[in-house]
Amino acid sequence: MAAKTTNKLFDAIEEAQWDMLLACSAVGLALFGLVMVYSASGAITTDKFGGSFHFVFRQAAWAVAGIVAMLVLMRIDYQRYASPMLILLLLVVSVALLIAVFFFNPRNGARRWIAIGPLSGQPSELAKLAFIAFMAYFLTRRNEEGEQGSFQSTFLPAVVVAGILMALIVKEPDLGTALMIGIIFVVMMWIGRVPTWHLLSLALPVIPIGWYLLWHVGFRQKRLLAFLNPESDPQGAGYQILQSLYAVGSGGLSGAGLGSGKQKLGYLPEARTDFIFAVIGEELGFMGTVLVVVVFGLLMWRCLKASFRAPDQFGQLLGIGLTTMLIAQAFFNMSVVLSLVPTKGIPLPFVSAGGSSLLFALAAVGVLLNISEQARQE
Repeated sequence: MAAKTTNKLFDAIEEAQWDMLLACSAVGLALFGLVMVYSASGAITTDKFGGSFHFVFRQAAWAVAGIVAMLVLMRIDYQRYASPMLILLLLVVSVALLIAVFFFNPRNGARRWIAIGPLSGQPSELAKLAFIAFMAYFLTRRNEEGEQGSFQSTFLPAVVVAGILMALIVKEPDLGTALMIGIIFVVMMWIGRVPTWHLLSLALPVIPIGWYLLWHVGFRQKRLLAFLNPESDPQGAGYQILQSLYAVGSGGLSGAGLGSGKQKLGYLPEARTDFIFAVIGEELGFMGTVLVVVVFGLLMWRCLKASFRAPDQFGQLLGIGLTTMLIAQAFFNMSVVLSLVPTKGIPLPFVSAGGSSLLFALAAVGVLLNISEQARQE
């Protein structure tokens, strides 16, 4: 009986016009994020933040907005985004907002946010979506014209657009998001059948620029040295990663229990945002972190399946770009928390506290759901 029920469930999932596993994975992560944001910020009771429910209420409002955006976008034909005027508008607005951030007050030494009253957001989140739409449309047109192998008419224009966005984001400074755009660029160019030697030629300018940004910018050099040996500066550059590792290590197999973590009580900086995965490790243990990884793996599988089954190349490239944005950022965040890569401020999609990040992540899932629906109909 149980086997028949399970088979019927999977048959219903496969027959659905939209991908329920994809939607449930994204919404499930967002709801789980609400629980963990409350747990990571529940100890904050100062008047400055309006009590212990301030962050979870704000995250819940963004989650509702994100789910609404997902439901709306899943009903809009993704091929409508293949509009040069729309893509140009998105790029112009993104660049304008990335410039506008420099006229707002900095937070933690960086100018990444535009704040209007109680609302604030990071324009770099919109810039990633605009760039993905541009790359999908641009590469599709070049392939239709048989110019995908052209260095001058295909590779260089794409590099220029990516370079402008990355330069503005690095200036904020936000090297992590700029790196995400670089990863999206490489993956989409490769899927778009651009010659490999074009991509390899990027090493010539990228290596010296990367060397300068890492070794000749003081705080990044300290972070890199702390990554190599965090115990050498336990109260300085190595403090955050050591506290993160303490949190994950103390969780053991099953964790200390939801809400019972200690590192979030003023020891681990950015516990509710960039290092929320460490709170998960401490409170839910190894099993909790593995479950999060498995759900992201499920999300990646459904996103890739939808993308490669898209009825046209634009849909395939658009889906691959959005999938790369979500999954690469997720595993980069986890790698930072586990000290597998140097510390960088980048949120865990769907889970970390952050309104614009959650909104655009769920919006991206809405587009992927539409691609999946059209792939099934085809």
